[in-house]
Amino acid sequence: MPAAYISLVTRWSAGLIACGVTILAGCGGGSSESAPSGHIVVRSPAFADGRTMPTAYTCSGKNVSPPLSWSHLPAGTARLRLQMNDLTAHFLHWTVTGIDPRTQEVAAARTPDGGKPAKNDFGKVGYGGPCPPEGDDPHRYAFIVVALDRAGKVLDRGSLVGTFSRD
Repeated sequence: MPAAYISLVTRWSAGLIACGVTILAGCGGGSSESAPSGHIVVRSPAFADGRTMPTAYTCSGKNVSPPLSWSHLPAGTARLRLQMNDLTAHFLHWTVTGIDPRTQEVAAARTPDGGKPAKNDFGKVGYGGPCPPEGDDPHRYAFIVVALDRAGKVLDRGSLVGTFSRD
């Protein structure tokens, strides 16, 4: 397939995911301490949900992934997927598949246990930090944890959203 077509499909998929995250954000898919029934709670000690991400985790800093943790996984979770999407630009920054469901956190600049990094929209494997165009209003970045059963069916998901802009 032509590279332009693959890029278009990837962006379209990221856009659909972003829409789902936006819907989840209104029904408890954030960093609240208690999980509403049926939603994974995603947190970071580096920033609160809806707040600015520290520069270290962006292209203006060290460009490493932030520390994250998650809880309230549903029964039957066989593996997890973690991704970060720019909700403003519909751009995929990070995907890690096959994460062991016993894993509840990941340190900064690390890959979760059992996880396999995949290609992002920068065309590279691994994390690519927020890097919006200079002068843009802050972009919104969703860190999404998805629980999958053995057949690959989505059981639940949760998200943490951070913002970032380059002046």
